[in-house]
Amino acid sequence: MILAVDVGNTRIKWGVHDGKSWLEKGWVATREADRLSDSWEHYAQPDRIVASNVAGPDVVGQVKKASKRWATEIQWIAAAQSQCGVRNGYENPVQLGSDRWAALIAARLIAPKGCIVVNAGTAMTVDALSAEGVFLGGLIVPGLTTMRRALAENTAAVEAEGGGFRDFPGNTADAVYSGALSALAGAVGYMAAELSKVQPETPICLLSGGDAKFLLPLLSGKVTMVDNLVLDGLIRIAMK
Repeated sequence: MILAVDVGNTRIKWGVHDGKSWLEKGWVATREADRLSDSWEHYAQPDRIVASNVAGPDVVGQVKKASKRWATEIQWIAAAQSQCGVRNGYENPVQLGSDRWAALIAARLIAPKGCIVVNAGTAMTVDALSAEGVFLGGLIVPGLTTMRRALAENTAAVEAEGGGFRDFPGNTADAVYSGALSALAGAVGYMAAELSKVQPETPICLLSGGDAKFLLPLLSGKVTMVDNLVLDGLIRIAMK
C-alpha cells in the first residue's frame, strides 16, 4: 500500500493506492493540518509514503506527526533533471515546484503526444510538455480567489465575494469575477498556442485543481479534467 500526500497552500490532499488503483482519497484544509492524525488513524501501515510539499516547513512537521505511528519514512519528492520519462527544461531544474513536477510525470502517461498541464488553485500553473517528454516551461499566475482578493484589498468599492461569469458583465461583482476567470483562460490559451508552434499536433489540455470546474467552460480545444494529477504523479514516482 502506498500513501501519496499533496501538501498545497490551501489543501492537503492524499490518497491510498494498492499499486493498481486508488482505494481511498481525502483532504483537509492546510490551515487545519493538525487534523491529519485523526484522518489517518484507521489506515494500516503503508509500505511507502511519498509526498510533495509547497506549503512550507511548518506543515511538513504536521505531516510527520500524523505519520509517526508507522515505521515508514516519508519520501519527499523534488524535481529532477529527468524522471519517469520526463526531462526537465527549467534553467535550474530543482527550482521547479514538486507539485508541478509530479503533475508533469502523470501527464506524460496520459498524453504521450504532448499537452498543456493546468493546475487551477491558489495559484494557477500552466506548463507545456512536448511530445518528446520535455518540460519546456510554464506560467504561474494568481488563482481565481487570489486575483479577486487582490483587487478587493487594493481597489476602493470592489468586493472579493459574489459575482458570476457573464460575456458582458453589467455590474462590478460580475466584472471582477468574469475578468479574473477570463485572465486565467487567456493564460491557458496563450500557452497552448505557443506549444502548437513547436509540435505538429494541437496539444490537449489536462485540467485539475479546485477551480478547474469554473475554468473548463471557457477553454477551447480538447480538454480533459483529471481529479488530481499530483497524486497520480506521486504514485508513478513511488512505483518506479
